[in-house]
Amino acid sequence: MAQSYSQPQAALAGFLNSMQQDSSMSAYSLFGPSQYPESVAFWHDPSPPAAMAVSASYPPKQPTLEQPPTLLQAIPDQKKHKRTRSGCFTCRARRIKCDEGRPTCERCRKGSRDCVYPSPAAPSKGARAAGKSRNSRPPSQGSDSSGKFEHEEVNSLEPIIDEEEPDGAGSGSRPSPSSGAGPAQPDLSRTQSDHSPQKRSMKQVSDVGSFTVDPSSSPSTEGSRFESMSVRSLSISHSISELLSTARLPDDLRFYLNFHQESISHEHFFLRSGSARFIHHSIVELALGYEPLLYALVGFSAYHHTLQSPGGKVYTFLKYYNKALVLLRKSLGSGEEHTEATLCTVLMLTTFEEYIGDWVNLIDHHSAAHALMRELLTPESSNLIELHTNIFLWYARFDVVAGIVAGTEAILSRDWYTTKEKYDEEQAALYPDDAYKQLVLVASINRRFGLDMASLYAKLSRGMIPMDEFAVQNEKLGQTMERAKGILREFDDSEYTVRSYPNKKPLTEDDIVDPYTSGAIHQGPLWDANYAWIDLLSTDTMFKYQSMLTLQQPLLPELAQLAFDQCRLIETMDRWPGKGNGHCIGFKNSIGMVSMFLPKDQKHQMWARRKIAMMEQNGYIIAPRFRAALAAIWQLPEVQHWWLPDDEGYTEVIREIRAISEERMDQPRDEHRENVRDMKGLFWKLSVDDQEDDQSPGSNHSAVP
Repeated sequence: MAQSYSQPQAALAGFLNSMQQDSSMSAYSLFGPSQYPESVAFWHDPSPPAAMAVSASYPPKQPTLEQPPTLLQAIPDQKKHKRTRSGCFTCRARRIKCDEGRPTCERCRKGSRDCVYPSPAAPSKGARAAGKSRNSRPPSQGSDSSGKFEHEEVNSLEPIIDEEEPDGAGSGSRPSPSSGAGPAQPDLSRTQSDHSPQKRSMKQVSDVGSFTVDPSSSPSTEGSRFESMSVRSLSISHSISELLSTARLPDDLRFYLNFHQESISHEHFFLRSGSARFIHHSIVELALGYEPLLYALVGFSAYHHTLQSPGGKVYTFLKYYNKALVLLRKSLGSGEEHTEATLCTVLMLTTFEEYIGDWVNLIDHHSAAHALMRELLTPESSNLIELHTNIFLWYARFDVVAGIVAGTEAILSRDWYTTKEKYDEEQAALYPDDAYKQLVLVASINRRFGLDMASLYAKLSRGMIPMDEFAVQNEKLGQTMERAKGILREFDDSEYTVRSYPNKKPLTEDDIVDPYTSGAIHQGPLWDANYAWIDLLSTDTMFKYQSMLTLQQPLLPELAQLAFDQCRLIETMDRWPGKGNGHCIGFKNSIGMVSMFLPKDQKHQMWARRKIAMMEQNGYIIAPRFRAALAAIWQLPEVQHWWLPDDEGYTEVIREIRAISEERMDQPRDEHRENVRDMKGLFWKLSVDDQEDDQSPGSNHSAVP
């Protein structure tokens, strides 16, 4: 069972009230200290880092924080097309009046379009009341009213003319660029209005292309209202590249958004290739309509650009992170309706916290995201709506990992995970030859496995389950893991299984595995299967490690074998010429675990140290507690300072990022955050003074070839 959690509206109201505290509160704090239970506690209140010199790499002229330029100012009230709420989805999506003819309205008949009406069924439990007034919402989207960039007048959207309709059927021709110098502007009002809080309710699927329904969805009772929709995308009439090239954006924002499109991949978001459109289209589209997300996304892009720039400075990305927090706080405080863009903003900031190794404050973001998840999504919409699916996958990873790290349970209720797994299982059965659907099922099984493992061990630690029952449940967990591995083994002899390797490098005495083993990895459409194996093996390593500690089982040889299996995968993928940008970020869960179970000699330790250093150089900072634990296991106190001898690759910007995260984690507000900081779920029985015990992960054991 998940931890108890108060109603999301109450939780959000609580942390909004906390924002009214001391006005001198750091801009880095969205919500001040609160008195809520640990699962309802929200954001942090650290001191802001000192301002530093701006990197000379880009941009030459950056907007000041005092009066930042505003991309999306409030739009004056516009004359809107008359349309009823009971018309067909196609007419509503095209923003034209529907005559509501049944079974096919006149406009759909003329245009030979699908004509689908809303389901008469009542909305599912937990859905927001449809009668909530949107007109009462303030027009703010978190924009600064003091923006210095002029706002171009934008006309309302025009209907798409039917082939048989007279030219005058619409309310006018397409808007032309306003007079004056400058390039023609895209119809940004489309993106803006579609995502604007006052335009749409979050549990309704409206006009945004990212909210498409999975065409392969199977019928479900509560989800049928989503599945019956046949809505055309309006927002993709302009591609994202067109929007970015012609939108009136400050140069620095445009630069970092282009960098996001060119250099940031789904791996950077801890997602798989199926989420590529979400990363490069949906989030960008949402960001162009919601400034807090825009600055959070730009800040994340600037973070990675800074790490790649010689002499990069933390101020280059921190000012955007700060701006995102300020705008998000303003948006939440204004009372405007929460949207998927609001939730994505919180998840974007959560991702940033994990990257800099600040796990304590990640918990605050995670809790805020949980409240918004319950408010905006349902377990059914997480299966049937593309945008909701990706948001769920993004959030769920934080939910499960945070529970494992803290030694507690995930806070999103279990039915979200089981509903997703059941749906993915049905899809995999319907399409047995679809490798992507099989990999999605494996990910769902692994996700639910992590959820159940965190819950089971949390119950044991609280005395809520006797040891004999725990042992039975633990054995069932092991069977679940084997089921997931069995699905992946079906790909072992695939046409995409790699049998030979181009550009092979001669092996040296420093190599701990042979990375050129036939069949070790897959390529092409099955590249994600490699990450699926790494995820399963790292989860299995954690599971067997916890089982060893709890049940006193002699599992060190098996853990060593698991460690070497992961090392071989990691090394082979690292040498593969077709690896993607950010490929090493996908190793983060695995490398930390295998480092604990490799032999305690310089050769194996140096291999692990180089891989961990590579991850930090790519932006994923290892948490201080984990560094301390590995230093104790390896008996190498110097790795707490840096992974490689003579500070090799230890840039100034990495030092500054580490210093910021360590300062922010210095004083956790409660026991739960202290458990996360200390990674209690990982190291709760690790004794620094007993490193040579046979059950210690740092004890000497034979190398596995």
